[in-house]
Amino acid sequence: MPPLREADIADPDWDELFLSAAVNPALWLHALDAMANATGSSHGQLIGIGADRTMPFNLVTGFSEHDILRSLDAGGASPETNYRIAANDVNIGRGAYDPVLHEEHYDAVIPQLTSRNYVDFCAELDIPNGCQTNLVIDNRGLIGLAILRSRKDGRTRPAQRRRFGHAAESARRAVRLQERLENDQARLLAGTFEAMETTAFILDGRGHVRALTLKAEELVRSGKVRLVAGELHAAGSPFSLKYCCEMLTDLHGHPHVRTSIGAENDEAPLFFEGFRLPRQPWQFGLPPQAILITRAPSRDRAGITGFLQMLYGFSSAEADIAMRLFNGQGRASIASEREVTPDTLRGQIKSLLSKADCSNEAALMRLLASIVN
Repeated sequence: MPPLREADIADPDWDELFLSAAVNPALWLHALDAMANATGSSHGQLIGIGADRTMPFNLVTGFSEHDILRSLDAGGASPETNYRIAANDVNIGRGAYDPVLHEEHYDAVIPQLTSRNYVDFCAELDIPNGCQTNLVIDNRGLIGLAILRSRKDGRTRPAQRRRFGHAAESARRAVRLQERLENDQARLLAGTFEAMETTAFILDGRGHVRALTLKAEELVRSGKVRLVAGELHAAGSPFSLKYCCEMLTDLHGHPHVRTSIGAENDEAPLFFEGFRLPRQPWQFGLPPQAILITRAPSRDRAGITGFLQMLYGFSSAEADIAMRLFNGQGRASIASEREVTPDTLRGQIKSLLSKADCSNEAALMRLLASIVN
């Protein structure tokens, strides 16, 4: 019996592979690996780029994180040095948004590159060949699919590109499904807080409100909080609501914040607490990244010293002293229990007041009240 021709080998169930990944993102690497194997390629790739994709991603099977970072150093993010991006840009400029591009397209643009750094990098990692297509091009950026092939794998053949194209059709549906599911998470989460009659704002990775509860809508209508183009605004102590949202959703910010609003207008202050949510290493849509809720005064002391160290750069001693002062403990008692001289304590208090930008202890007490309460 003659061996099967490559074109006669049945495709895997691409919908099963990719739509399963849409529901369980941990399966994306498995789906990409299956695509690479089915096309006789060394690696499968899914990449997301664009200014408004809050978490750009680059998933490559059989690649280390170090190699992915090295690709950026070699100019992998620029159309001036990366022939894969350059070929894509040429076709987009011609109004062709999702063709399968391959080695012939790469050959056409390589002579126009301003540097061979990325070409040499691909030669070093043995991924000079392959093909690619765009799964999504929208106002948030681009999501692309590719197979990367070694010199031994050879240049892609028509049957392999057709098989890749079939995989891409399912992958495109899967990406759109995952985007829809991620975008709906904010509304589902808001519904949970709605059932608890909680004032809650659900934030995406840009710090914008994706969903809010009815009580949160009432708060906005009252004018105490403004919602402008998705951003929350209200002056507060120690932070404005906008700054809280930025800190929660910036990976270099803070995973937990507290603030209060309204006290400067002689109104009963309204206390807010914010929490950063767990993140997937890659995301297609705008899933919830943080929650900002109002709460009643609780005078919760747990974790406050660490919180003060994080916010104001207090030493552990300064944070402890600040909380002792807030609790009404006198200086002599604090010095005795901490086994320091009154002069040392005085210097520590002067230092923490400066770090917190408080002119005196009364200002410090007001600041701590907005956090502790």
